[in-house]
Amino acid sequence: WPLLHSGAATAQPATDQFKGTWTLISIRYVSPNGTSIEPFGPNAKGMLVFDGTRFATQVMAANLPKFASNNRMIGTLKEYEAISHGVVAYFGTYTVKEADRILTLHIERSSFPNWEGIDQLRKFEFVGGELRYTAANSTANPAESAQLVWKEPVD
Repeated sequence: WPLLHSGAATAQPATDQFKGTWTLISIRYVSPNGTSIEPFGPNAKGMLVFDGTRFATQVMAANLPKFASNNRMIGTLKEYEAISHGVVAYFGTYTVKEADRILTLHIERSSFPNWEGIDQLRKFEFVGGELRYTAANSTANPAESAQLVWKEPVD
């Protein structure tokens, strides 16, 4: 798992640095040869919340189509496919192994059911007001890593 950049250490423990609401800056899937894509397209939107023991996250493509029926239960196959490809959301508990810079997400429920009940590891770092982490596998291709950058809003 490559770190995106090395950051300066802070006096604040990483467990405290996670707490709060983070806004997605970028998400990229990176293949072993170094090429990358934005799986949710340009300007993807997302939110990640840590409260000290629990987390919740959502990532969405910026250009999701509206349903012609105006009813989420009555969509076309094309509308449902766009939502399936353009949205991922999950929540659960988390632990931080500060010495190794590893965030473990213990996923309880997910819009991608294959993740439910599993632990996912993220190599993390804090750089300025950003949280940057890398997951060894993307949801689209196990050979790809997923690199995400989140920004904590200014109060």
